[in-house]
Amino acid sequence: MGGRTEFFGPVVREPNEPVFHTRWEGLVFGMALFVVTLLGRNIDAFRFAMERLPREVYLSGYYTRWLAALESHLVREGYLNPGEVDARVAGRASLAGARHISRMRLTATSRMVSFLLRPQFPQWLAAQLLPRLVGTSRPTLRGPRFAVGDRVRVGDHRTAGHTRRPGYVAGKPGVVVAHLGSTAFPDAHAVGRLARPQHLYTVSFPTSDLWGDGAEPAAEICVDLYEAYLEPV
Repeated sequence: MGGRTEFFGPVVREPNEPVFHTRWEGLVFGMALFVVTLLGRNIDAFRFAMERLPREVYLSGYYTRWLAALESHLVREGYLNPGEVDARVAGRASLAGARHISRMRLTATSRMVSFLLRPQFPQWLAAQLLPRLVGTSRPTLRGPRFAVGDRVRVGDHRTAGHTRRPGYVAGKPGVVVAHLGSTAFPDAHAVGRLARPQHLYTVSFPTSDLWGDGAEPAAEICVDLYEAYLEPV
């Protein structure tokens, strides 16, 4: 929830939780994978689309906001007209979006997605090459600024765009417990802005530092944070 204090609270655990609670959730998951790939978008742009949804839509359910983000992508790109989906669901006539995708492109994307969902790759290829080709892993010539054991503080500057820095750790001190390599910087990746790859770290925070005396005692929260979010203590 972006670290918004009004959403803080215990995480409700569901024993033996299924992957999808209903069939439509699985369909939306598949649609998202296909449409984001088809449009040449990335996971950060998809997350940013969800964050820009109206509050009542965002809070209406996890896969509901996935579906709404897909629709907003298709409207923004001109494949759907505003209100076209609602009109068709209601059985009303509606003008279709002006843009169309060729059958060849649809077929190629479908085959690629199907192939990636059931891969049989050598271990070295899956571990080293695929994260760079279809994921966000990126090499960088810059060495990491921080090492395991370093004490750091999370910057508390506000951002109007997409960020992977939870608000509840802003301004808080922590300790680096792992270095996870370098990746595309999601704050820039979400809006198609070029930025050099960022080193990614796992930082540990005592829960008492985050939530005071009301926190679970003797516990810690580990958060993956980009170098741009951190400053030395």
